[in-house]
Amino acid sequence: MSGCAQCGSCCKKFGMRLEASPLDIARWRLEGRDDILSHVGLDLIYGEVTGGRLWVDEAGGRAEQCPFLELRADDKYYCGIHEAKPEVCTWHYCEKYF
Repeated sequence: MSGCAQCGSCCKKFGMRLEASPLDIARWRLEGRDDILSHVGLDLIYGEVTGGRLWVDEAGGRAEQCPFLELRADDKYYCGIHEAKPEVCTWHYCEKYF
């Protein structure tokens, strides 16, 4: 995780106010990632997916933080869906690193 302090602050601070792109949603559907899609509030216009709200809880409300944020035994945070994370997360840079 180059350029990441593994403090979890970005996933806690922004993890519930981000948006998934239509490409994210299409990719997750193709990959069968229902685990991710179950935490996405899909936005539809005329039946077309236009994006999605990250992250939602079981009731459809905003989750307090990213549900895939993992704190491991080494006291560092890891992304539980790193290989499939949303585009918006890949664009984020760590403010603690710069």
